[in-house]
Amino acid sequence: MAPRSDPTLFDRWSVGYDRPGLQRLAYRPVHDAVMARLERMAPAVVLDLGCGTGQLTRRLCGEFVDATIVGADLSEGMLAEAASRLARIGGATPSLVRADADDLPFTDSSVDLVVCTESFHWYPDQARAADELARVLAPGGRVLIASIATYTGPGDRLLRSATAAGGRTVRALPPSRMRRLLVGAGFDVVHQGRVPRLGLLPWPVLTEAQR
Repeated sequence: MAPRSDPTLFDRWSVGYDRPGLQRLAYRPVHDAVMARLERMAPAVVLDLGCGTGQLTRRLCGEFVDATIVGADLSEGMLAEAASRLARIGGATPSLVRADADDLPFTDSSVDLVVCTESFHWYPDQARAADELARVLAPGGRVLIASIATYTGPGDRLLRSATAAGGRTVRALPPSRMRRLLVGAGFDVVHQGRVPRLGLLPWPVLTEAQR
């Protein structure tokens, strides 16, 4: 049995997660890349999985003003920060739920669009998470996953080993393995591309797939 997710690290991290420099260098480029892929979509229900402090959730609310927006995260600290942020934006407030990616509290085929940025590489059971995404997405629904990626199997194993020594394993799948994972869960992959960002931070890969 795969280990269950532990939100302790992210509860601690939530306090400084919204630092402007961190957001500008690390997360804003990823969010921009996701938002660019959402043009001309008109989902009724949108799930921001691993929503963190609600930075992308806020932008989804502005993009899909008539949709139901749900932010989900396992960390209570992150959700508390998200609730504070989203209460200040005015207008309709999205729903925030505490949820584990491998056991999503949504009914079958109830979501039209899932975005998942910078969290998939933390999931202990990525195959089960992919199956859950397939379950909750309606036929024709889309998922966009932006995740740190290695480019070889040995590179992935080396990163897992190094980060496990620090108490939290990063599973940064090579793009080909992410593709196989999603295809195995019943998706058609329609796009994969690297997301450039400044500094020494690794470039994530954005994968878009259709149910």
